[in-house]
Amino acid sequence: MPTLQNDAIGLHVNDDGTGLVLADRRRRCRWRLGAAHRGCRLEGARDEFLPLAAGSAVRQGRSIVATHPLSQGTARFTWTLAEDHVRVTLQSDAEDVEFIALPGAFFPDGSPHEVAIPVYQGLILRGGGDNWEEFRSHAGHMNFSMAMGAVIQPAGGLLVTHECPANWFAAFGQCEAGPFFRFEQRRCGVDGWAGAEVRLYPTDADLTAVCKRYRARVIERGEFVPWAQKVQAKPIVKELFGALMAFVGYNHSPQTDYVASAKRLRSRGFESVFYYPLRMCHYSLGFKMGGDDPIWLDDATIEALRAVPGAHLAPWGWTVEGLDDGSRAMRDIFILGPRGRPVPNWKIDEFQWYLVCTPYQVEHIRRRFATDMKAMDWIHYDVNAMWAGLNCFNAEHALHDHRPLGRIEDVGWTRRLFSPETVGNRVVSSEGFGDHYAGWYDIGTTKVMPAPGERPASVPVPMTMLVFHDSCIHDWWEVHNYNAHAGFPIAELPHAIGRTGSGEPRLKAAIDALYGCPPNLFPFGRQYSWSDFATRQSYSYQVRLEDDPVQEAIAAALPVTRLHRRIGMCEMLSFELLSDDGLVQATTFSDGTRVVANLWEQTREIDGHGPVPAHSWREARM
Repeated sequence: MPTLQNDAIGLHVNDDGTGLVLADRRRRCRWRLGAAHRGCRLEGARDEFLPLAAGSAVRQGRSIVATHPLSQGTARFTWTLAEDHVRVTLQSDAEDVEFIALPGAFFPDGSPHEVAIPVYQGLILRGGGDNWEEFRSHAGHMNFSMAMGAVIQPAGGLLVTHECPANWFAAFGQCEAGPFFRFEQRRCGVDGWAGAEVRLYPTDADLTAVCKRYRARVIERGEFVPWAQKVQAKPIVKELFGALMAFVGYNHSPQTDYVASAKRLRSRGFESVFYYPLRMCHYSLGFKMGGDDPIWLDDATIEALRAVPGAHLAPWGWTVEGLDDGSRAMRDIFILGPRGRPVPNWKIDEFQWYLVCTPYQVEHIRRRFATDMKAMDWIHYDVNAMWAGLNCFNAEHALHDHRPLGRIEDVGWTRRLFSPETVGNRVVSSEGFGDHYAGWYDIGTTKVMPAPGERPASVPVPMTMLVFHDSCIHDWWEVHNYNAHAGFPIAELPHAIGRTGSGEPRLKAAIDALYGCPPNLFPFGRQYSWSDFATRQSYSYQVRLEDDPVQEAIAAALPVTRLHRRIGMCEMLSFELLSDDGLVQATTFSDGTRVVANLWEQTREIDGHGPVPAHSWREARM
């Protein structure tokens, strides 16, 4: 039986590569690699997870090498013991396999456990109920916001980090052994199994310890950029602290007086407001959304808005895809798939968009900021942060040297798209919170609210902010604002993971205060939504500042901006669950501020805090 051991960690595996156990010798707990979670998925068959067959395992110096047969080749795992972790790498020569579990899911020996995964801002899966599984990518809705996850039992935790910004998916859910998660390495169509490495870190048995060890790993990799450094590079970033994020819709709205409305919002006490989008920064404007033209405010209106104190203006950076308008210029920048065809993506009514190669997006934004977007002082990109690398097989593309573009290299191009070399002194936001972009942009999005029920099986927790609060903001998706509006109502997510949608201003304010994030409103403007999403049929609707939901949201948002002005640049030092159901929570920041929030719909009596009203938050100084 091959074995490795030091003062902190023991590792042993059967001679056939099965039965692997990691022992945390300091905390006296053991973690077993679940046999049902070691496997692969064949090319084009993501729904079928095939178990790995037994193979062989041998010790080689400070490593154990386990080799398993596949239908066409082998999977070779190398387990290397370091002082405080185990490094696991994968090599394979299989060309019919698209995903291989790296290495699989871990379960504690003989004790109950929970799983912490960075889906949205973070979730604790507590287990129970029917078995289920989700198979997801990086960033954005229902996906992993960070390349990590953890299993926590009473004696200790086990943090698993993926060491590459691309070429992986994650599976998570509930099985016979309880809640689980695992990484699955994805073969790149250009670079094969590049980046196939995870690390296993034993930790103390709480979420703060898990996230702080991941934060340390991000710092070790040189990928953590604190707010002070970002402000030095882009002075406008300091205007984020105490700001209101104000989405005004994608659609042109002749009914809206943007300047008068911005002045009225300023008069309500919002000293800094980041408005988006005021212009649709796209390759063309020859399309409709819900029957409307895309938003484009004229120069006079832009200048009048810029004159409103505290107003910061952004375009919609819709660069990730473009319409085929028949022009050579547009077709020349499309991504081509391995068969040499453009890749279709978004669709509204009869309008079909195709993915654009990232280096050409960088070129496009540089040109636009020198021309018709020059007056804008920040930018919100569409889904760029949700793409953890795209392949492009267009051999005509000089910007990637007339050769195929791999996913890891493409991540580097997206970082350039977000960086000051492209945007100058502008705040950068994008749909999707992705830790592989946190050092290059300032705001990521998509968060979730708790699921209904007195003891939900899944509880939202601030994992992203325990790692990145003093580096990056985690905002709501642009149409999941504090105020309820017609197109995006509250909806429950699969497997009772949580709820998303517009509305619930007091609950969202409690979450944002707890996390130390700014509020997000849709105070006025026009937006499209779906009359039939399956066929992509759309309609549009209007939001007005005087609407009752907007007024209710303003009242909830203003105190959050004042809190954020003080703590926005601080590190979140710790997180606590104060109730058995996990819905009363507390966070502590590096300036001594402590926030307690009740995310449940009834008043809760909390030891040391007295009654905490439903959907409320309170602040204390340590």
